[in-house]
Amino acid sequence: MILPFLLALRLVDAPCAGCRVTLPDEIAKPPLLVVLHGDFGAGATAQQAAWEKAALARGVGVLALQCPVALGCKGSWWQWNGDPAWLGAQVDALAKTHPIDRDRVWIAGWSGGASYLGYRAPELATMFAAVVYHGGGMPWAGGACDGKRAPSLFLVGDHNPLHGLAVRLKDAHLACHDDVTWKLVPGADHDGEWRALAGNADAILDWLGTKRR
Repeated sequence: MILPFLLALRLVDAPCAGCRVTLPDEIAKPPLLVVLHGDFGAGATAQQAAWEKAALARGVGVLALQCPVALGCKGSWWQWNGDPAWLGAQVDALAKTHPIDRDRVWIAGWSGGASYLGYRAPELATMFAAVVYHGGGMPWAGGACDGKRAPSLFLVGDHNPLHGLAVRLKDAHLACHDDVTWKLVPGADHDGEWRALAGNADAILDWLGTKRR
């Protein structure tokens, strides 16, 4: 549902160093979209800016996480490959000071952030109600179907040189009979995948709005 313009609360370096938060002021317990940046780029700030307009229009908060330097990350989520429990801990820390709807917490990764989410997909379902892979993704180790994985949506272009990894991740989800939505941007390279978010963020957030834990 599209809402009237909402005033926003923006937090810097919360709940973690380099992280960014946008919350709708007029919603007592908003849903939350957690977003991960790509490799060595503009980081959490760019992800916050990319998602917050469409999110606020739906009364959804945005938590843009910076890959944790203090834990050894050098700018790349997939190369860091740290314990996904750190992601959940940041959501918990935010919720202590700003209540959120814990049944509607979703996560989206761009580029290398998406690859990290794919590689750790079996560990995400207990923390997040759905996952968005934007311009990236790679299958989890072993490809086993033990347990469950969160519903997933892909926004990818077939001219990304690493598109085959996203296809393999999609196929791994489908082999496990997971809930998968595939949004292909024909002819899009990696820059085109990034630009495609502007025209797809509304539809993605509407899809996320149907997913609950």
